[in-house]
Amino acid sequence: MLKSKSIIWLVLLLVVGIGAACDGQTDEANKFVDEGNAIVKKYNDISPKAVDSLNALMGEKMTQAEDLEQYKTANKAKFDEVVSLYEQLDKSGTEAAAKFEQASKVNTDAKFKEYAAAKAQEFKKRAETDRASATFVKSFLAEKDAEKADRQVADYNKKNADMIKEADGLMAKADQIVKDNPGVFK
Repeated sequence: MLKSKSIIWLVLLLVVGIGAACDGQTDEANKFVDEGNAIVKKYNDISPKAVDSLNALMGEKMTQAEDLEQYKTANKAKFDEVVSLYEQLDKSGTEAAAKFEQASKVNTDAKFKEYAAAKAQEFKKRAETDRASATFVKSFLAEKDAEKADRQVADYNKKNADMIKEADGLMAKADQIVKDNPGVFK
């Protein structure tokens, strides 16, 4: 009798201990997600400016310019600002991805881990997209051959659209996980 009560107490203590440990791990995972979300907020503040600035520079004014090299030279400071914005986005996206990656590795609910992993993948892809945008602007500015520059623009537009589509798909996956599991995400 005494032995069975000891076993019951031991099991009860073990269950309470595991519960407390899991709760602490959930708190740790939530902390990483909160940190990632704070970085995402900064990312979202910068992103529209980068996109709008690049679109303005690469839009109608550029296509109507009589001399592309003169246009690039006259707008060099604006192009440099766009590169800087995309480099900031790359850095923020990489940092956010790392936080979500950390959250996905904490021992917690499987759906929570799946969500965090999807967010990590999303922001890795967004950082890759932003890095490609910065690289594109630099190579576009350096290109002196107008035909090659046109090909660069066309290639960039296709690759950029594909990468954004992939990142948006990962975002939709994460959002669906949250929607399908309201008990996990409060």
